[in-house]
Amino acid sequence: MGLLKTILENAKLLIVLVVVVSLISTVVSSIWAVYETANLLISLFTAYKGAAYAVAGFIQLLDIYLIVAVLYIFTVALFELFIGELKLPSWLIIRNFDELKTLLANVVVLIMAVSFLKYFLERNDPLTTVLYAAAASLVSLVLIS
Repeated sequence: MGLLKTILENAKLLIVLVVVVSLISTVVSSIWAVYETANLLISLFTAYKGAAYAVAGFIQLLDIYLIVAVLYIFTVALFELFIGELKLPSWLIIRNFDELKTLLANVVVLIMAVSFLKYFLERNDPLTTVLYAAAASLVSLVLIS
C-alpha cells in the first residue's frame, strides 16, 4: 500500500508531461493561426474575391484563434490544478474541475457560434441552416446548463 501511495503522489510528473505536450499544441496552433492570417491577407491583396469571401475568411480566423485560446486555458488550468500557481489574471485562475469545465464550455459555445456564422455566410440552403442552428443551440444548451 505504501508503494502505491508513493507512486500516486509522484504521478503528477505525468501531468507535467501532459502540460508540456499541451503547451506545444498551443504553440503549434498559434503558428497555424499566424500562417492562416498571413494567407488570408495575401489573398485579399492579390486575388480579392469579394466581401463575402473576406468575411468568411476572417470568421474562420476567429475559429482558429478560439482554438488557440482553449488550448492555452486548458494548459494553464492543468498546471494550476496539479502542479502549482501561476501569475494569471483573476478570470483565468482555475480552482477546480467545475470552473475549468464552465470556462471551456463557454469557449466551445463561442466556437460553435462562430462556426455557425461561417456556415450561414457560405450556404444558401435555409432548411439545412435552420437544422444546423437547432443542433448548435441544443449542444450549447447542454454545455451551459
